Amino acid sequence: MKRFYTLWFFSIIFLACTQGQPTVTFTPYTPSGPALTSPVDIVNAADGSNRLFIVEKRGTVRIIQGGAVLNSFFLDIQTQVMNSGERGLLGMAFHPQYPDSPYVYVNYVITGTITTRISRFTLNPNNSNDLLENSQLILIEQPGVQTNHKAGDLAFGPDGFLYIGFGDGGGAFDPSNNGQNLNSLLAKIIRIDINSKTAPLNYSIPPNNPFVGAPGLDEIWYYGMRNPWRISFDRQTGDFWIADVGQNEYEEVDFIFAGTPGGLNFGWDCFEGDTLHPLETQNCNANTQYTWPIFEYPHTCSSCPNGKGASITGGFVYRGNSYPAMKGYYLCADYVSNYYWLIKKTSNNPPTFTTSWVNGTGVINALVSFGEAENGDLYACNLSGTLYAISASGPLPVKWQSIDAWHIPHGNRVEFTIHQTSGIDHFEVERALNPDFVKVNTVALVSPVQDQTHYGVDDVYAQSSIIYYRVVAYLSNGEREYSPIARLIPQVLSKPALIYDVYVDLWHVSLPENWQKGKVIIYDLQGKEVYVKELSNEKMIDLIPPVIPGVYFIEINSENGTWSDKVVW
Repeated sequence: MKRFYTLWFFSIIFLACTQGQPTVTFTPYTPSGPALTSPVDIVNAADGSNRLFIVEKRGTVRIIQGGAVLNSFFLDIQTQVMNSGERGLLGMAFHPQYPDSPYVYVNYVITGTITTRISRFTLNPNNSNDLLENSQLILIEQPGVQTNHKAGDLAFGPDGFLYIGFGDGGGAFDPSNNGQNLNSLLAKIIRIDINSKTAPLNYSIPPNNPFVGAPGLDEIWYYGMRNPWRISFDRQTGDFWIADVGQNEYEEVDFIFAGTPGGLNFGWDCFEGDTLHPLETQNCNANTQYTWPIFEYPHTCSSCPNGKGASITGGFVYRGNSYPAMKGYYLCADYVSNYYWLIKKTSNNPPTFTTSWVNGTGVINALVSFGEAENGDLYACNLSGTLYAISASGPLPVKWQSIDAWHIPHGNRVEFTIHQTSGIDHFEVERALNPDFVKVNTVALVSPVQDQTHYGVDDVYAQSSIIYYRVVAYLSNGEREYSPIARLIPQVLSKPALIYDVYVDLWHVSLPENWQKGKVIIYDLQGKEVYVKELSNEKMIDLIPPVIPGVYFIEINSENGTWSDKVVW
């Protein structure tokens, strides 16, 4: 495969929002049985057992089942794990076909070293609560630079491949310049196929990895990471979320649509955060395209002002059914400040996001990880051994069923259908000439009617180009929800059309191409000319109201003939 030269770039519109988000509750969860020791990850097996697997930094994995911590370990490799500072057993992932494929993958730092090891362990065929320690198959060993920045997470994507996060190896400001070095796995997200082997590897390389057959390591999927401590895939959409811990200035969240090709460069250490924060650009290619974070916050915490912190802990997009108000929100937190954030994608093209923050001081403490149960419920943990069960309350999200637009005489018709109107104060139908809706016109305000789910409005608009419609639902708590976008192409006209725009109290004439040269004349009832205008390739003309209201006649003379109509002002 030839090298993937053109890196993808997201044009992100980020919308700050501090009202109307669901209210999230963190409830300490204390199962019976042995106490947890320095939990760093929470995982489910997706095998129908509803067990929670708690990864302990010292090199052990506990099982919570039926509200109790089991006495025996699921995995115990303490003798192999370096448990110090940012080193330890840091992440775990189950094979997507577990237990039919009875494999579990772990990420840890080898005892007495600064080397990260990715290994596979096999389930004990006689005990579903036990991995065989002597079954270890080593996949990757990657030496670090110093004792920190090991990242540690790993997750299977919707494509079935294993994604693994590597930090830049440690030390301030990427001393080995691994961020932009395609010959090192450090500071990367890598992607491997664990269902086959290509000797001498104990895995194989997906053929569409971006650097296959080109300069750079074949395993690399993304680069320019600093310390992607926690990564996750949206279980509904397959979108990829990365929380990358910053240096001295900014923490960031990166978002990648499902199906996006590999090869993205997230900028470290040319930039910390987005394009406004250059760092060590002297070693960077000026022509490189970067993928910027969709959210960042300043790395200031002494003491922590609003919305700031010092070390981000990434989470998950909530897709469970227990708390509908939280559906679609990505939850993350800061390890130092105890602030937490809710981020929600509100549209796809271009991608837009809303965000809100909450000061969690006194509610949460130094969260190091979030986890997802089989049913989609979320949990969090800290190194002190505390587990939190996460719940939420608030208005139900708006569920759009459809939106459509079509031509009618003298304008367009827009209709939309939703599943329910509970919590909606009113709708606003918007029109724009571009799908980004940066500049919009309000077509109509619509009040919801109890038990009515289908609505429609007429837009008396003279259309000469492609236009776009969407509906904004204004919730009673101040939040806004946006519908999908309806696109309407111009109707082909054979003769001029007279259109009255009720919203601006103005008559327009829409002119097809063969009527755009000539003369327009307005006559009063006595046949006197009160307005004359020469046409010059105009698609649309506005008719200026005469001084005296009444009935008038408009006439257009062109090479194509003569057209006339009556106008009442």
